[in-house]
Amino acid sequence: MSTHDMSERRIALVGVFMCIFLAALDQTIVSTALPRIVQDLGGTSLYAWVATSYLLASTVSLPVAGRLADIVAPKYILLVAATLFLIGSALSGLSHSMDQLILFRGIQGLGGGAIFAVATTVIGLMFSPRERGRVQGLFGAVFGLASVVGPYLGGLLTDSFSWRYVFYVNMPFGVLALYVLLVHMPLLRTPTRQRFDTPGTILLFLWTVPLLLALSWGGTTYPWLSWQVLGLFGLVAASLTAFYAVERRSSAPLFHMDLLKIPTFRWAGLGTLFFGAAFLGSVLFLPFYLVMAKNVTPLHAGLVMTPLTGGVVVGSMMSGLLSSRLGRFKILLMIGNVWTVAVFAAIYFTLSTTTSMGHLVPLMFLLGVGIGPGFPLYTLAVQNVVRRDQMGVASSGNQFFRQIGSAIGAAVMGVILVTTLTTEIPAHLPKSLSGGHATVAVNSSALADQTQTRQQVERQFQILGDRVVAALRGNQAAYTALIHDPRLPSQYRQKLPPGGIPGSVHRSTNATLDLFAGALAGNAADRTAILGNARLPAALKGLAAHPPASPAARTKALSGVKAALTAAEPGLIQKAEAAAIPSTRAAILRAGRNTANAVVRALAVSISEAVRRVFGMGGLLALMAMLIGFLIPNLELRRQTHGGAAAAPPDRETLFRLALLGVLIARDGAQPHASATERAALDRALSLLQLLTLPAARPAEADDFTGALVGTE
Repeated sequence: MSTHDMSERRIALVGVFMCIFLAALDQTIVSTALPRIVQDLGGTSLYAWVATSYLLASTVSLPVAGRLADIVAPKYILLVAATLFLIGSALSGLSHSMDQLILFRGIQGLGGGAIFAVATTVIGLMFSPRERGRVQGLFGAVFGLASVVGPYLGGLLTDSFSWRYVFYVNMPFGVLALYVLLVHMPLLRTPTRQRFDTPGTILLFLWTVPLLLALSWGGTTYPWLSWQVLGLFGLVAASLTAFYAVERRSSAPLFHMDLLKIPTFRWAGLGTLFFGAAFLGSVLFLPFYLVMAKNVTPLHAGLVMTPLTGGVVVGSMMSGLLSSRLGRFKILLMIGNVWTVAVFAAIYFTLSTTTSMGHLVPLMFLLGVGIGPGFPLYTLAVQNVVRRDQMGVASSGNQFFRQIGSAIGAAVMGVILVTTLTTEIPAHLPKSLSGGHATVAVNSSALADQTQTRQQVERQFQILGDRVVAALRGNQAAYTALIHDPRLPSQYRQKLPPGGIPGSVHRSTNATLDLFAGALAGNAADRTAILGNARLPAALKGLAAHPPASPAARTKALSGVKAALTAAEPGLIQKAEAAAIPSTRAAILRAGRNTANAVVRALAVSISEAVRRVFGMGGLLALMAMLIGFLIPNLELRRQTHGGAAAAPPDRETLFRLALLGVLIARDGAQPHASATERAALDRALSLLQLLTLPAARPAEADDFTGALVGTE
């Protein structure tokens, strides 16, 4: 290939990587903007569907676009995919309801999934297997960078501008990528044209969409054993069986079932499924731990994730470069898998509320280094063993396995998270809050960061305090609401008088009047009670001690006492309120602060435990990927992309026999004027090759010749 062609390929590769970056970025950048989106558009019940619609659409479009890339020029498919992605981005930013956003996110997902499928195919067609190591390493680095930068960038754009810019940011980069692809990318036409597998596409939709719906709804929207979830799994089983039968009989299948007969494709696909699940757990749930348990802001959580990004970039690029130099990929893949399992285990055994950033940040970098090789090497392994005309379906198939693995991993880890929080939160809350009469409701379905949680709890106590104050001042509606509010602690309910302080003072006035009536009538007990009341003035006490003799005078005296006591009620009420209300409000607010601290501690401990278990599951998934990796054949990377049957590179004996045949032809066809030196060289080469084709031990010079021959295959 000429220098001009090489420069064109590199420019085209920039456009491909820009598309990959945007599609990968969009899977995570929306996460930190979702709370603000729901606040603006409403529809909290549709929260998860903003992400699920993208995942559904991209999963379905992956194999479809990969198959189309084997039928028509991949350049056209990639241009359509990028255009579709940008249209979905623009419409998402213009959404005025959650229903619109979910629909437009689906359009984005169709384009994003197709970008992933066709981008890996383009790399496979533009570069030989040995060259792909370096390129796939860059691919993995771009993907990892976008996956981790997404949450930070989403928080930055949302806080600084608006959540709509999370979608608008795609536009300038996407337009530039379209220009680069349109002008500089070669057509890369496939050798033959085939029909498109419509039945296979329909059946693919009928088993992938119900599968992801079941995994998204199970344990949250519906119980796992509900008829809705079980029905979806039944539809998955039936559709998957039909898909397998149709694809085996199709002359131009959407997915070549014969690929499953290739050990490398089979085991690499299964390995990348577990790899995708493990990677998603580390990226998806670590920010949750940082924000919720460590009280780190979303922006700073993105910064803390930077070491993971750096590790992914280092691991991906280094493994890609080393695989190109070594001509092998398996040893690097296994080192990365073992490394990842070890780091997952270290995080599982050390993660808690007291884990310092100085401890966590190095672990994140090491985890990224271990995860990095999985991005390029699984795809590299698959592309190394398939024909050129199968490059699209094989590459997209590998990406499809990763996407399905990510969906399954997200579902499983999400269930672990919710289940753990459901049991851990009540266990760590104070007993006064964990029962049915808790002052504040705390559960796993409505969590906020520590600052928001503290504010929410204290706000509830402020509202409670305002109601108590209103009830003390005589507000009957506030009193009725508090009496029937199970959140009001019993000590406050018992001290809350009907009618508040005014009612209490008025009842006290009436009771005093009754005592005066008895005292004026000559009741000794009532007279004693009046005389012992320190709040009554001496004049009233003297009247009770020496009541008038005539009934008319006593009636007139009682009316005067009533008027005096009634006139004194406002002052008594004001004095009582001044004494009771500030202390009551202060006590309630103090209880609110104490409760908020207890709730925050309980949530931090519960969330740390939940995320620790999530990382434990990530370690098990990485362990499965490692064990499956041992089954992947240790093949050498081909130097050229060929169009023959899918097979491993020829072994040395085959190469030696081919070389022997070539030397025999050269010797027998030598012209008569060939020199004696030339004929002697041919005879010497023939002797060496005859030795190399025998099972007996070879001389040292034969080994030298072997190295030279293999090095120039």
